[in-house]
Amino acid sequence: MTDAWSVRPAGRQDEARQAEIFNTCFRKQKDARTFAWKYRENPDGPAISRVACDGQGTVVGGYSYVPRRFRRDGAPLLLMQASDAMTLPDWQGRGIFTGLDDLVCAEAGRQGVPWAFAYSGRISLKGFLRNGWQLIGHAPVWRMRFRSRRSLGRAGRLAPLLVPLAPVLDVVLGWRARRLPSASTEVQRLERFEAEADELSDACVPERGLFGERRAAWLNWRYVDNPSRRQECFALRWKGRMDGWLVAEFVEGNAFLVDHLARTETARAVLLAAFADMARQRGMEEATALLFEHHPAVPLLAALGFARRHSRPKAFRDMFPFIVRACRPDSPQEDLAIARWHLADGDRDAEHMSA
Repeated sequence: MTDAWSVRPAGRQDEARQAEIFNTCFRKQKDARTFAWKYRENPDGPAISRVACDGQGTVVGGYSYVPRRFRRDGAPLLLMQASDAMTLPDWQGRGIFTGLDDLVCAEAGRQGVPWAFAYSGRISLKGFLRNGWQLIGHAPVWRMRFRSRRSLGRAGRLAPLLVPLAPVLDVVLGWRARRLPSASTEVQRLERFEAEADELSDACVPERGLFGERRAAWLNWRYVDNPSRRQECFALRWKGRMDGWLVAEFVEGNAFLVDHLARTETARAVLLAAFADMARQRGMEEATALLFEHHPAVPLLAALGFARRHSRPKAFRDMFPFIVRACRPDSPQEDLAIARWHLADGDRDAEHMSA
């Protein structure tokens, strides 16, 4: 008990209340199903989840670490992803976030987990950094625009002057888009991932660094069976063998490269070209990919016409901070190098990439 609040493990009976607090804190519209999916149905294991309660036992905050299976330099490893740090407004400032973060981190350490990781949100970043988390890098957003009105509308005071120029700029963007390679007929819609995805995941493990496993059970849980059902999955096969797959969202004029995996760089090029071509054919205004600069997809995206903002990029719009926290005193310090992490947009703590 601290300052009139207490802590206990979260259970399925708390999921509706967790959804209510989440919606209040983040202005979303989630229900209990989302939290059952995230905390209990994950094939990599149940979440370490705690709730804070007032003196009458009513839940006023919550926080969780969601497990994720990795390979570290090729060896199996379990890490934790920070998820849903949330406290009702009337209870903020009483140490609930820091207290719960310390508790779940300590429990992860007792289970042998070396690191927790997160793509931090705007609201919680300062709190994370004050509580033992380290900012080790950023994931830039790589964009290709097919239409310009939305981007010109972000120009602040200049927007009223620039937006009328959109039709002229759209002619240039349309000419560039028509030069994109057509989507390969080998890239086909995929309803569910099967055992062949396990073989591909094993084949794509890098020799060095931290790689989040992408086996069929996890892929189906994360992208096929999640409550929003916003993601679409596609497979690339060559001579009957799966050589790659991609997951994308096409929502309200935005195309998101959620995740992908490729056996070869040739296969990766085919998948990325297919994503860009699908975005163009579906009439999207822009396509985006959130990837670390060292990701092998970056030069291929650049060749297609994707670019990042180098001049005064804005955090949480043009780049997202990546943070880690050591759960054990012997967590390997070499893992604080951002280049050791091999992740994608779908590794964020977000059920879907679109708003």
